[in-house]
Amino acid sequence: MSSSLRFVDIGANLLDDRFTQGIYHEKKRHEPDLNEVIKRAAQIGVKHIIMTAGTVEESANAVEQVRKLRAKTDEIHFSCTVGVHPTRCLQEFVENKEGTDEESLQRLLEIAQDGMTDGCVVAIGEIGLDYDRVQFCPKDVQQKYLIRQLQVLAENTNLPLFLHNRSVGSDLYDILKEHQECWKEGGVVHSFDDTYELAMKFIDNLGLRIGLNGCSLRTEDNLRVAKNLPLDKILLETDCPYCEVKRTHAGYQHVQTIFPAKQEKKFEMGVMVKGRCEPCQVIQVAEVVAGAKGLPLSEVADACYKNSLELYNWKS
Repeated sequence: MSSSLRFVDIGANLLDDRFTQGIYHEKKRHEPDLNEVIKRAAQIGVKHIIMTAGTVEESANAVEQVRKLRAKTDEIHFSCTVGVHPTRCLQEFVENKEGTDEESLQRLLEIAQDGMTDGCVVAIGEIGLDYDRVQFCPKDVQQKYLIRQLQVLAENTNLPLFLHNRSVGSDLYDILKEHQECWKEGGVVHSFDDTYELAMKFIDNLGLRIGLNGCSLRTEDNLRVAKNLPLDKILLETDCPYCEVKRTHAGYQHVQTIFPAKQEKKFEMGVMVKGRCEPCQVIQVAEVVAGAKGLPLSEVADACYKNSLELYNWKS
């Protein structure tokens, strides 16, 4: 399969054990197949993949892996984010046994600045708020370290933000607006599944873009939001290995590209694993957005590719 379309997957969890070790639910099912995953992505036209990080260790690992991948292939341009996910703030900043919260923040800043020297690090994230999973980190801790990451990481790097927004009402918007002097290069609210009104507040008042993946397109309400969002403000992502477009999703009706897949227990090298989303499936996200908007796939793919280049200041 080859494609004349071009895509950027702005959010891929390629550090996940399912890709790097073939481990699912703590059981090894197959040999690592990240190289095959990358091949499939290149075949459908993925030109850039941004690997996401959610802890201090993951951030350092992401920079290391991006450098290794860049040395191995030039088919896809790899880069990554640096930051602590809202659900990991308690473990990383409060319960951290290796140092203080400020030492962890400084370490993150060092990782980001090192990665910026060769363009490996392109965003601060994944940072934000998540009130669906406060059992992992209370709201007040999430809010405190969102603000501190804006103050320490965003303000000292001038990188775009890669933002997490789940069931938080206007809290993320309010914090970003209050501390807007800390971040100057825009960003993207990724995996967006909230209201059109909130999306437009992010866009119109804060100059942010909206990232869409399979989890953003599950319901008819989600599709109505996607239909009405300005095309020049949409970025595409997979959030793999999560957030595939499932058959039970409202958006699935618009999927045109189907990939053969087998269960991990019946793994076959070169064949996708059923239920494990991959960067190649960004084309399915584009197909759903195109279907919701009633536009040709090529128009959506071209626009979203251009939007990504503009945000991350890439030439091609």
